[in-house]
Amino acid sequence: MSLLWRRCFLFVLLLCSTVLHAAERPRIALVLSGGGAKGSAHIGILKVLEEKHIPVDMVVGTSMGAYIAGLYAMGLSAEEVEKVTLGIDWNKGYQDRVARNELSLRQKQQEELYQLRTDLGVNGNMLQAPGGFFQGQAMAALLREATSNLPVQKSFNDLPIPYRAVATDMESVTPFVLDHGSLAKAMQASMSIQGILKPVEWEGHLLADGGAVNNMPVDVAKTMGADIVIAVDISARLRTRDELKSGLAMVDQLTTYMTQVGTERQKALMGDKDILITPAFGDMGIADFDRMKEGIQDGEVAARRLSQQLDKLSLSPARYQAYRDHKLSRRAERSGLPAYYIDRVEIRNQSNLADETIRSAMQINPRKVQTGESLEAGIRRIYALESFDRVTYQIEERGSENVLVVDAHQKSWGPGYLNFQLGFNDDFESESNYNVGLSYTLTNINRWGGEWHNEASLGTWKHLKTELYTPLEPSQTYFGQWNLAYDKESRSLYVDRNEATLSGSKSSNDYYYFDSQYGFWSSEALLGWNMRPWQRLSMGMQAMVGDIDISSLGISDISTTAWGPLLRLEHDTLDSRNFPYFGTRFSGEVGYLNIGQDQLDGGSLHSQGSTYEVSLIKPWSWQRHSLNLLLSAGGTQTTEVLPVFAKDLGGMFNLSGYQPHQLSGRYSLLGGLRYIYRLADNDFGAFRLPLYVGGSLERGGVWDEGADISFDSSLTAGSLYIGSDTFFGPLFLGVGAAQGGHQVIYLQLGSTFH
Repeated sequence: MSLLWRRCFLFVLLLCSTVLHAAERPRIALVLSGGGAKGSAHIGILKVLEEKHIPVDMVVGTSMGAYIAGLYAMGLSAEEVEKVTLGIDWNKGYQDRVARNELSLRQKQQEELYQLRTDLGVNGNMLQAPGGFFQGQAMAALLREATSNLPVQKSFNDLPIPYRAVATDMESVTPFVLDHGSLAKAMQASMSIQGILKPVEWEGHLLADGGAVNNMPVDVAKTMGADIVIAVDISARLRTRDELKSGLAMVDQLTTYMTQVGTERQKALMGDKDILITPAFGDMGIADFDRMKEGIQDGEVAARRLSQQLDKLSLSPARYQAYRDHKLSRRAERSGLPAYYIDRVEIRNQSNLADETIRSAMQINPRKVQTGESLEAGIRRIYALESFDRVTYQIEERGSENVLVVDAHQKSWGPGYLNFQLGFNDDFESESNYNVGLSYTLTNINRWGGEWHNEASLGTWKHLKTELYTPLEPSQTYFGQWNLAYDKESRSLYVDRNEATLSGSKSSNDYYYFDSQYGFWSSEALLGWNMRPWQRLSMGMQAMVGDIDISSLGISDISTTAWGPLLRLEHDTLDSRNFPYFGTRFSGEVGYLNIGQDQLDGGSLHSQGSTYEVSLIKPWSWQRHSLNLLLSAGGTQTTEVLPVFAKDLGGMFNLSGYQPHQLSGRYSLLGGLRYIYRLADNDFGAFRLPLYVGGSLERGGVWDEGADISFDSSLTAGSLYIGSDTFFGPLFLGVGAAQGGHQVIYLQLGSTFH
C-alpha cells in the first residue's frame, strides 16, 4: 500500500472513530448567562473544562454570555477567548461619537460654538430623543473586531461548535433565539441593554438584551438535543433594604427580580445529570470591566468546587484530542480573516441621502482586498455624516463572491436637531461675560446632504444667523453656501496716544482705547471646494451694513457699509480644539473691501483696500506633554476713521494679561507658545473628564497703522492655568499677566462667539 493510500486510510479511521466516540458519549451543552463584566467568569470555567478534557458540543448564551459563547463557538480556546476579551476596551463600546479629527471641517466649526451636543430631534412640531442613550455604533465595531469579521452564517450549526444567542423581542417581550446570520450582530442583539443601547433590527424584529426574559437559556440547549447541560448563573442578587435608597435602585431591583424568576424556571428544567455553576463575585459589579481578570479567577474557583461532578464528563487524552482536532478542522473552514477580497458593495440605504453620497463617503471600492481597518474606517466616514443612528456592515458569501453589505439607518428622531451653547467668563474684578444660545439644523434638505442651519445667542454679545448649505454633486466635493447674520459686539478701539485728543478714553502705556458697540448685519455668498473633509477653499462675496457707537464720547449711529470679494482657505485636523495634542489648524482669508462711513461732521467717507487674516495652531506632543505654536495676524488697508473689521487681542493665550477683546485695532499680530500637561485621564467609560495644567508665553499687539508694527511696540504676556474638557465645553481657571503691570484672573466655562 502506498504512503498516500495509507494516510487516507488512517484519516478515514480517525474520522470514523471521532463520529463513533461522539455517538457513544452524551452530548454536552454549555449555557452561559448574562451579567456584564461578571461574564468574564465564563472564561475561567472554560479553562477548567479544557483542563479536565470535557468536550462542549453546543454552546448557548444570553447577553455577555452570548459574547463569550460566540467566541468559543468559533473554535477559539479558552486562552484565546481570554486574550481577545481582555484586549477590548469595553468603555469604547459606549462612545459612539466619532473623533473630532474624523468630522468634516463644517461640523467641527459648529461644535466649537454649540458644544452642548444634546442631539435632540425636531420632527414637525415634536421634540424627540434617540431610541437609546447610546446607539451601539461603537459596540458593533468592537464585536466585529472580536469575531474577525466572520462572514454571515446560513446556520450557526455550521460553526465549529453549534451556537445560539437569546435576545428579547421588544414588541412581544418574549425570548428570541438567533440561530443564523452575522455572529457579531447576534451578539449585539443579545447584549443591547434596554434604554442604554439602541435595539438591533433583525429580520423585522426589534431585539434587545435577553436577560429579562431568559438569562440562562437551558431550554434552548435542551431543544438543540443536549443530553447534559452545564449551566452558569452569574445573575445579580437582590438588594437589601438598606441599599434601596433611590428610584434607580428600585427599578434595578425589579429588573433583577424578573431575571431571577426566569432563571429559576430554567433551573427547574435541569435534571440529575446536569450541572449548575454559580460563581461568587464579592463586590464586583456588571460595569467593572477593569476587574475582569478577577472575574476569570472567580469562574475557575466556582468550577473547581464542582470537580467531582465535572470529572465524570472527562474524556481520555486520545478521545479529547480527537474532539479537539475535529473542532480545529471546522475552525479552519469557518473562521474570520484579517482581510477580504470584496467583489461587490451593496448599500441598504434607509435614508434620504443618495446612494452615491454614501458610497463616496465610504471610499471603499470593489475588486480590491480590504482589511478590517479599512472597512471600519469607511463605516466611520459614513457615520461621521451625522445623518445615521447606526451604520453597520457584514460580509456575505454569495456563490464565489464576497459581498460587502452596508446597512445605513437614518436617525429616526430628526431630521431637525437642536444643540445648545452655554458660556461665561469672569475676571473676579470688573468684567463678566456670558452667552446662552441654541442652534437648529434641518439636515438632508436634498439628496446630497444639504442643510439649513440657524443660530441664536444672547448675552454680552448678541448673535443671530441663518445659513443654507448644499453640496453641488453627490460626492460633496463642491458646495454652495449663503448666510445672513446679525452681531452686536463690545469692543475697545485702540488709538495712538499722539492721535487721541478726545475725552472719554482709557489710557494704558502709549495708547488710548475707547469702549464701543458694533451692531452689523452681514451676509456671505460662497462657492467652495472640499479638498478633504478637513480642508476647504471657498470664494465669493461679502457685505455688511450697520452702526458703530462710542457712548463715552456721545457718538452714536455711525452708519457704515462694506462689501467686496473674499477668498478663504481653511484646514483643521486637530484632535481637540481646546487641548490639542496632534494635527494642525490653519485659516487664511484675503479680501478687497469697498467701505462707506458717516463722519462726525455730517459728511461721509469712502475708502477701498485689501484685508487679510491668518491664524495657525500647531501642536507637538510626547507622552502626556504637548507644546503648541500659536500664530495670528490680521489687517485692513482701508482708511475709514473707525475700523469696520477690527482685529482683537486679549483673553487666555491671546495676550493673556488683558481681558477678552480688550484691545482692538486695524492691525494685529500675535505669536506664542502654549504648554499642556495631561494630569489625569478620568475615563468613566460613557464620558471622559481629563484634567490639564499648563502655561503660555505670548508676544503681540494691535496698531492703527501698518507702518507702526514692530517688535518694540508689541507687548509680552503669559499665563498659568488648570483646565478640563467638559460636557459644557472647556473649563479654565488661570491667571494672566502682561507687560505694564496688567493682570487678570480667568474663570471660563463653555464657548462664546468671540
